Amino acid sequence: MDRHLKRWNFICSYSGITVVGAVIFAFCYIIYLNICTVFGPITWETMLDYPHAFLKGTTPLLIIMTLFLMICNIYAILHESFRPRNLLGSFFGIACIVLSLICRRMLLTALIACYYECVFFGTVFMSYAAALNRPSLDNDYLMILGCYPGKRDKLLPLLRFRVNRAMRFAWEQEFATGKPVCFVPTGGQGKDEIISEGSAMELYLLAHSAEENEVLTEKKSANTYENFLYSKKIIDEHKKDAKVTFVTTNYHVLRSGMLARRTGLNSEGLASDTRWYYWPNGFIREFIAILNMYKKEQLIAIGIFVLIYVLARITL
Repeated sequence: MDRHLKRWNFICSYSGITVVGAVIFAFCYIIYLNICTVFGPITWETMLDYPHAFLKGTTPLLIIMTLFLMICNIYAILHESFRPRNLLGSFFGIACIVLSLICRRMLLTALIACYYECVFFGTVFMSYAAALNRPSLDNDYLMILGCYPGKRDKLLPLLRFRVNRAMRFAWEQEFATGKPVCFVPTGGQGKDEIISEGSAMELYLLAHSAEENEVLTEKKSANTYENFLYSKKIIDEHKKDAKVTFVTTNYHVLRSGMLARRTGLNSEGLASDTRWYYWPNGFIREFIAILNMYKKEQLIAIGIFVLIYVLARITL
């Protein structure tokens, strides 16, 4: 496995997120201890007070984040419509501030709150790194992950941006290396959709100069995991050990990479753009979904914090 792919696999892993979060936590801890030495010697009480200090120190950052999320939500409502999901960022930011204020009262809850804050910061960092990924120009297939296509005769912007990014990358590859690529648009038909997401993208591709033999459409999947699972079967039937890149919206690349690994599909991600005010809400949904994917790891972490709390109470 080359260095680039190893880096990609590290980015799209929960361990990568926790490593980044731990580095942030440790860096702030060093700063905290250096500040404390100015006022006197370091004691156990001083060291154990760090989680409370960390939460206090990050409160202004949470407030700034919440204000930004509120601005994004207002723009989303003005440019789209008033829907509960367009207020997700505001609710999330306010909840983070309230929980931070409540949890800092006890060592155990403060440790748990610090963990989730650091996981959040780590997810922000890794999501940005995943969105910046640039696959090499030697792909056999470009998977395009589906989303709601709309009810009119043209794709909604979110899905259209994905397909356009895939076509542009295919052109870049063929111009640079002469190697053509096949498209794999993937997505089934939801209850409120008049056509499957895969079929909608297939029609768009064919209308924009793609040849029929260049498009292998997957139309059965109901979620991102199935996108990869069913598309992998289609790809394997045509070529074993193919080089695959999947295309999706920037905030969705990180979790998609995690799901691709779960299905055994060896692939990299390529990000398409979205409107700036839509990204925060999309990212928060992805963050919650990532936490839901890794329940076991979180239970282990909380168990460790309980052990630290018990040992601290016994020692002191």
